[in-house]
Amino acid sequence: MKLSLLTGFAVLIFAFADADQSTCQAQSVSSLRATSLSALMKGDRETAIASADRMIKAYPDDTRATLLAADIYLRSAKPLWATRMFDRYLEDKPEVKAELWQRGIALYFIGEHAKAAEQFAEHRRVNPNDVENAAWHFLCVAKAESFAQAREKLLPAPDDPRVPMKQVLALLKTGNTDDVNRAVNATKVDTSDRQIAQFYGDFYLGLYADAKGNRKEAYRLMSRAVEDAPRNYMGDVARVYADYLGDKLVVDPKKEKLELPVPKKSDDDSEA
Repeated sequence: MKLSLLTGFAVLIFAFADADQSTCQAQSVSSLRATSLSALMKGDRETAIASADRMIKAYPDDTRATLLAADIYLRSAKPLWATRMFDRYLEDKPEVKAELWQRGIALYFIGEHAKAAEQFAEHRRVNPNDVENAAWHFLCVAKAESFAQAREKLLPAPDDPRVPMKQVLALLKTGNTDDVNRAVNATKVDTSDRQIAQFYGDFYLGLYADAKGNRKEAYRLMSRAVEDAPRNYMGDVARVYADYLGDKLVVDPKKEKLELPVPKKSDDDSEA
């Protein structure tokens, strides 16, 4: 009886220890994420990257950590690392591929235009009204195939209420840049609405110029977008895009350290 009681207490102690360890692990991932986001708010990519590195070193089999690290790498101008982490995430969760629009952006920056176009086409299944998704798909088809094919294969994206998304969608069909600028200028000066509209207007005018092959104009417009860019996901994407267009982004595997901070544990490793 005494032995059984002691055994019972031991089981309870180990159970509580496991629960505490799981809680600490979750907090640690959250803490590392918070450190990365705080660094990105300050424009400190190095600290953000270091936090992402620590995240996947500590939790190589945690799918949440994998996805968070992928996002941080993309926002910190590490698209090669981001792509690998997005792909690692999909190894465990292939059913969520349609949701990963971020993966399409990372693929674009590393020159995998056809794969990127496929990702954006897939994303439309879960987000059919997003003009931004249609624009990125347009860009990737233009690079993978031709500008004419990009227009031919333009994804529908009706009823996106954001200014100037209606005009951006029309731009992809007609090339009318004036309507985009008019929609932006119709917002009230010196307001957050104007700042956001200006950012998205310049961003997608720059993307359109990139799709046409006018890299110099694309860089000018994307650099202007960065001036109004918020400190959020798409604001960071704009900064990375400007680096890309200005030839400041390392996307050559021969020049980039491709080894992830830690390989994913295999079944053989766990058995050992």
